Amino acid sequence: MSARIALESSTLDTLDAQITRALQISPRVAFAELAEILDVAEQTVARRYRRMRRDGYLRVTMTADLHGTGGANWLVRVRCRPEGADTIARAIAARDDVSWVSIYGAGWEVDFNLRAPADVETHELLHEMLPRSAPVLDVAPAEILHTYIGGAGEHQDTWSDVLTSAQTAALRATAPPVVSSKGVRAELDDIDRLLIDELGRDGRVAYSTLARTAGSTPGKVTRRVERLIGSGVAYFHVDLATAAIGLRSTALWLTVVPRSLASVGRALGTDPRIPFAAAVTGRANLTANVIGAGPDDLYSFVTEDLARLDGITGYELVPLLRRVKHAGALVHGDKLAPPQISPNRRRASSRSAL
Repeated sequence: MSARIALESSTLDTLDAQITRALQISPRVAFAELAEILDVAEQTVARRYRRMRRDGYLRVTMTADLHGTGGANWLVRVRCRPEGADTIARAIAARDDVSWVSIYGAGWEVDFNLRAPADVETHELLHEMLPRSAPVLDVAPAEILHTYIGGAGEHQDTWSDVLTSAQTAALRATAPPVVSSKGVRAELDDIDRLLIDELGRDGRVAYSTLARTAGSTPGKVTRRVERLIGSGVAYFHVDLATAAIGLRSTALWLTVVPRSLASVGRALGTDPRIPFAAAVTGRANLTANVIGAGPDDLYSFVTEDLARLDGITGYELVPLLRRVKHAGALVHGDKLAPPQISPNRRRASSRSAL
């Protein structure tokens, strides 16, 4: 599974792709270090990054790994009538504990990610609120059991061929060591949560700015962030506006025999077309997102790459129609919008809308 994603966007050029790939490897690499590695001017790197972020093509964010804090991470599929999909999606997107919402399958399905530290609120949304909504036909929640790609310690390989091996090695040397939160149970205090929230809006915000926000010093804030990353309780991620750069996204749901689940998941995790793959509960036991230029790419992936993997007994492909929320922010057209995190979060703000 060694295919590469071609750079076909008329908006982003090779240098943009190099910067994007570099950030996937080392999300907080200094502009000066990155410029030296890419052999371009520091001002050029900074200007290119800020343009891509401003125009909604990419964002660097921090995310808490709920397994490390005793929470649960759910992927929820809501089958609904197409005329109600937009209303349902926007109501769900209003919740702070929902990080992304997408409409799939020509409008017949709304999928979302529910990050649930509180079981009562999860139960309320999944078992009471959604079924009462008239357009809802079926709700299928799936808890994430294990993430193969797209979580702490994992780097998406989009455009991995735009950097040399020497450049890749130099970038990895600038990235902090990251471990999985498996088996770790950490208690986050108010400062930790504040830092995760601020870095969730901008993962490259200066430590001096974070220190002022937290009422602390840059040194203490730096050590806090390094501890969060080093323990696997939180991780940085680069979000891409795939549709805006000419790529299509498709949800893949697989049924795999238990003895092959780990090997299939690991194989998917090495494919650069797959930014996310995880073992889940529910009717399917493995899910992934597949990124490609069009139907031909998807067909090749299924008939050539997926066909080589033993143990798959069934699969479902559901094409993405439209993103409503992504990485904690509402989506404007095909572009990512800066997230607006209110000081007074109200998770239940969507009750009346549904």
